[in-house]
Amino acid sequence: MTSERREFLRVEADLHVICSRIDAAGERDQAGNGRTIDISAGGIRLAPGLALQVGERVWLEVRFREPHFLIFAEAEVIWKDGDGVAGIRFDELETYTQQRVVRWVYAQDRRLFDRRSQTRLPVRLRALVRRLDADGKPVEELAVPTLDVSVDGVRIGTDRLLSVGTLVELEITFEDARPPFVQPACVAWAGRDAERLSYRLTFTDISPARQRDLIERTLAAEKRFDP
Repeated sequence: MTSERREFLRVEADLHVICSRIDAAGERDQAGNGRTIDISAGGIRLAPGLALQVGERVWLEVRFREPHFLIFAEAEVIWKDGDGVAGIRFDELETYTQQRVVRWVYAQDRRLFDRRSQTRLPVRLRALVRRLDADGKPVEELAVPTLDVSVDGVRIGTDRLLSVGTLVELEITFEDARPPFVQPACVAWAGRDAERLSYRLTFTDISPARQRDLIERTLAAEKRFDP
């Protein structure tokens, strides 16, 4: 019967790693210093710099921050790409150590999300703005580009006039094989940039889960459109 390794949440993380190869006799060679690109309780992606080969056994010391602690693990180099980035899989961690890494990864994921959500992400996406009447029914539809996206709203550009306070339904297409993001909003601000009129649409009744989904899809779109 084949064993299945558990999948763990992975996050971006720049952590200091001390790495030593383990030879056939189980002895460690001289240690080198490296940096992680990301980490999970199952392993790390290691930035280029250490001349590791696929299949090699290694001993790792990973130094965490916020809070500070160390883990020690034996591991195996599973893959390496043409740029020298190495995928390293931990041997099964001791339960307490694994749980501590899992907690840190989830906390780091939250820190990264909070940091990103405090900024407006400049990204151009196709969107539809539907003006709503007093009964909440759409009476007009505009195709517009987004100018930036944040957890609380979206800035759009259009030559059409929208009155501050107008209630709308916003639909954003991410081209990610998922249904468009649709959310009620209100025209909160109007101005003009170098090209056209711009409007700030503030979401109404948006849940934290929806905010997170919006930011994650926006970040993924940024990577696709600007690799």
